[in-house]
Amino acid sequence: MAGSIVSLPTTLAPLPPVLHRGLTAVSVFGFLSFLTSVALFGRLAYRLLTWKRKSQARANQFIILLFNLIFADIQQSIAFLLNVQWLRENAIDVTTSSCWAQGWFVSTGDMASGVFTFVIALHSFMDIVNDYRLGHTAFILTIGACWVFVYACAIIGVALHPGDFYTRAGAWCWVNAKFSNERLWLHYFWVIIAEFGTVIIYLLLVLIIRKRVKESFYTTSDTQVRAQSAAKMIIAYPIVYVVCTLPLVTARLTSMAGGTVTFVELCVAGAMITSNGWLDVLLYTFTRRALLFGSDVPDENTGVLETFRLRPDQAFGVTTTIEASNMTRRPSSKHRRKASSGHLDGNGGPHSRTGSTEELVGMGNIKTQTMVHTVIEPIELEPMSAKGKTSFDTRSEK
Repeated sequence: MAGSIVSLPTTLAPLPPVLHRGLTAVSVFGFLSFLTSVALFGRLAYRLLTWKRKSQARANQFIILLFNLIFADIQQSIAFLLNVQWLRENAIDVTTSSCWAQGWFVSTGDMASGVFTFVIALHSFMDIVNDYRLGHTAFILTIGACWVFVYACAIIGVALHPGDFYTRAGAWCWVNAKFSNERLWLHYFWVIIAEFGTVIIYLLLVLIIRKRVKESFYTTSDTQVRAQSAAKMIIAYPIVYVVCTLPLVTARLTSMAGGTVTFVELCVAGAMITSNGWLDVLLYTFTRRALLFGSDVPDENTGVLETFRLRPDQAFGVTTTIEASNMTRRPSSKHRRKASSGHLDGNGGPHSRTGSTEELVGMGNIKTQTMVHTVIEPIELEPMSAKGKTSFDTRSEK
């Protein structure tokens, strides 16, 4: 009897005690995800707007992708936050607009979260491994295509079954159980692709980074350390997404296959998937602190590996300082230059835009010969010969 109550697409009133407790937990996690996601969304929007006013350069693509992911998490959290309505009425009423709205936000929020999690993984892989990013126009079109795909899947279902597409689906409102093909091909097939695709991409990325670190692929110590940190942090992204989404996917597929799913199982799965929002906020806040709270925003030329800066006060971009000292003649100025340094190939060619600050300081009695073209301010020279002549030498002793 309990199994039939769960599977029926009709109004459920009053709520069974176990469902009332379960939806309370789901609503709490939904509210937590909504608050944290909105806060981070506002923070990212502020950084993008202030960046646009201060610079003519385009903002970093990773920030824009993260902005879209958090927007997807907001929609997903709204879906499960709407369970508050059922708790207030002590009933899941399929005739209300709240039921339709919840079904819509479950469809679009879950799908969009999966799509942008996968796109971020793919973007990170291509950037870190192949040093490749889409051009600005292609990038914007890709984001637009992702959202068109997400909403098209939801609209197609509603267009095919306008009267009863969204109804009670167990513990909340979603796609009617009798439309199993629509559930699979307009939703869960793509969520499963996102899950497996994300895991495979990040697993390959971790293996490649670790191999490069072991082979000293990155020539600067700063890049090497950042790559080691990235290899440890990256693995958390697919774990969080799969842990949050897999329980509900499993429960729905079991139900579609004719198995029995209880209210408890659905509520646990619902609490997990709606936690995707606040866990994403927590994850990116800890692994990309400089990106979110630093004093500057990286431009479009900053690679993904460069965003793994843990200190908010650590600026993006690289300054290399070269200093030289002389026991007989003293340089009149320090020459500083901006450089983009990173790993080199066997021929010395650059393959990365990441780098570090390095100092070259003379040590001991090292004799060097330097050939440079520069402008040196006049300095006072002491006579070097008894005849009062001054001799010059291009060599300097350190």
